[in-house]
Amino acid sequence: DNTMKVAGGCPPPPTDPSEWPHRPAYFCAHPDVHTKDYEAGASLPLNKIVEFETDLFVGKMMCRLKPIPPTLSSQDKQQQDKQNFKQVESHKEYFQKKKRLYQFVVQGRFRKAIPLSDLVMGDFYEKPFLGIPKGPILRMYQTFMEAITPGVVMDMTSDTPKILTAFGSAQSMRVDLPGNEPDLTQQEVLNNLQDNTKLLFGKNLPPKKKGIETSPVKRRAYLSKSKNACKYSTNPEHVYTVELYDHTMCFGSYYHHAMGIKVDMVQTMNAQPLAFAIFTKHDQAVVCKFPVWHERLLEEMKAVDEQEKQ
Repeated sequence: DNTMKVAGGCPPPPTDPSEWPHRPAYFCAHPDVHTKDYEAGASLPLNKIVEFETDLFVGKMMCRLKPIPPTLSSQDKQQQDKQNFKQVESHKEYFQKKKRLYQFVVQGRFRKAIPLSDLVMGDFYEKPFLGIPKGPILRMYQTFMEAITPGVVMDMTSDTPKILTAFGSAQSMRVDLPGNEPDLTQQEVLNNLQDNTKLLFGKNLPPKKKGIETSPVKRRAYLSKSKNACKYSTNPEHVYTVELYDHTMCFGSYYHHAMGIKVDMVQTMNAQPLAFAIFTKHDQAVVCKFPVWHERLLEEMKAVDEQEKQ
């Protein structure tokens, strides 16, 4: 079966954590994502643009994790020193004024038209989550997450859990003609991405939603509903820039901070990594998927394996 499946299929890092450049985290690409300049499964840099392609998308991405410093160039040239200094400054500037714990930006072109209602972010998992409270606490948690992310689908108690959000509910989104897209190499652009979805809505602007093309709040609320999102499709002639960020998930510790509680995601996820991912809902084909491993996940995997052998 050669169909590209999103669920699972993320082999653990091939190297020991002592060799990871961003220990305790390991940032890499899913096997269905082909990165230019990097071997399959290799550690990818943070704070640097990485070009990639999949069957559905061609473009670039950039990821920053607040507690983990940028990947610096080791060459000993003045030029590199300047570049390194700029990276560190940019990282500091992005996070210091905001509560955010990460930034993930993807930019590029879809290879074909896909209805927005068929594009989701999040992930499908192959193994059940552990220690999920049933009943009122879970409902409170789901309400809390829905307040942050409109239209989130959280199936956390089944044997194959899923957490999915609408593509249209990304924190920032821009649609541009090629050549007009934001230049992600410019610190002031990357750190202050502005919504502009005029090309996405075209002449089919929703009534009573004045200013939706430049308002993330209005766009997210509107496009998080399938009945609205199905009226629009990706256009292969346009360049999409999508930014995801969040103030609840810390990849340095792998703790999720919600409703005043700290949840250890290593245990909850049953040793499955979280990933930045966009894919199609109907057949789970990958637009992009970049898992973030943590060294404690590997320890948990070993522990789970030991238990299963007994």
